[in-house]
Amino acid sequence: MKRNEVVDSKVHKEGTITSAVSTDIHSDFFKKSHALVFSRLSLSPVEHDIFALLLSRLHKDQWEDFISGKTPISPSYEFKSKILCDWFCVEKEDLYNILYKPSERLSEKKIGVTHEGNSFDFIPLFKRVKYQNGTLTIKPNDELITEYLGISQGHAQIPHKSFRKIKTEHGKRLYTMLCRFKSPHTELHAQSIEELHGFFGLLDKQGKILKKTYAVNANFIKRIIKPAIQEIDEKESRISFQIDEKTGNYGFSYVKDGRKVVGIKFLFKWTQSDRPAKTSEKGELKYEDALRTYLDITEKRCIPTTDEVLNLKANLVEMGTDGYDLSGEFFTLLREAQEAIADLDNLEG
Repeated sequence: MKRNEVVDSKVHKEGTITSAVSTDIHSDFFKKSHALVFSRLSLSPVEHDIFALLLSRLHKDQWEDFISGKTPISPSYEFKSKILCDWFCVEKEDLYNILYKPSERLSEKKIGVTHEGNSFDFIPLFKRVKYQNGTLTIKPNDELITEYLGISQGHAQIPHKSFRKIKTEHGKRLYTMLCRFKSPHTELHAQSIEELHGFFGLLDKQGKILKKTYAVNANFIKRIIKPAIQEIDEKESRISFQIDEKTGNYGFSYVKDGRKVVGIKFLFKWTQSDRPAKTSEKGELKYEDALRTYLDITEKRCIPTTDEVLNLKANLVEMGTDGYDLSGEFFTLLREAQEAIADLDNLEG
C-alpha cells in the first residue's frame, strides 16, 4: 500500500477513520503481524471477517500522532452499511443479526500474545465495538498497537477475498499461517501438537485443552487438520499441497518421537501465478534476480555487483509487499555489501 493512498481524507471526527464503500479499502490484502498470526485467539468465521475488515483499513500513518504523543486519542474505525454489505455479502436489513453476536463476543475477547521464555500475556483485543444505524465502529486497544502494526516483526499478507471465501474458523487460521510463509526464502517449520492446539484456539487460559476429544491426535488430525487443508485446497488456487510419500497424507507429514506423533509439518508451496512474469527483451535484470541478490546479501553468500544492487533497490517496494524482511538489519547488511563493492572497485582501479 502506498503512503499517499493511506493518508485518509475520510476522517469526519477526531481520531475516526470512516469507510463508506469498498473502494475505501485500497489493497487486495490485509497485514497481520507474526504475533497476531500465532496468538492464542479463538474466533468464529464472522469474527475473523470483522477483524480482517479492521486490519484492511488499519495503517501505521493513522497512529503516528498517537504514538508520538501529539494526541491522547487513539483512532477508531467506522464502517458504513454499504461496505459492510459488500464485505459480508448480505443485505442491509440482515446486518444487525449477522453482526450482533460476533461483535458482542469480540468486545470481550482477549488475545494471548506469546513471548520468549515460554510466557504469554492476555490483553483485550478492542476497547469498544459498536453498531448503530447501519454503522459498525471498532476502537482497537492501543496496548496492542505494536502487535497490530507488526512493528519490528514479520507479518502475513492475507488476500482478503480468498480469506472471506474460507468459511470455517480452522480453515481461516491455517490459511493465515500459510500466508505468513508465502515468500520463497521463508519456511514454516514443523509445529508441535501442543503449539497447534494453542494456534487453533483449543486451549483455555491455563493452557489446558478445552475438548478432551482433541487430546487424541487421530481426532485432532481428522477433525481439524485435514478439513482445514481440504477447504484451503478448494478455495485458494495459489497454494499447492504436497503428498507425504511415507504415509500418503495430503498436505502434511508427521513428526515422531519413537512411535508417538509429537508434531506436524505442513507440506505446501505458493505458486506465483498471480504475478505476471517479468521479462526483458534487453537482457536486463529482473525481480527474480533481485531475490537472488537479496539472499546473497542476507546470507552473506557472495558480494553482488553494482548492477545487481541497483536492481535490488529498484525492486524493494515489491519485495516488501511480498513479505520479505526489510528491517534495519537488512539495510545494515546492504550497506556493508556496498562498502565491499567499493573496496573491490578501488582495488581494481
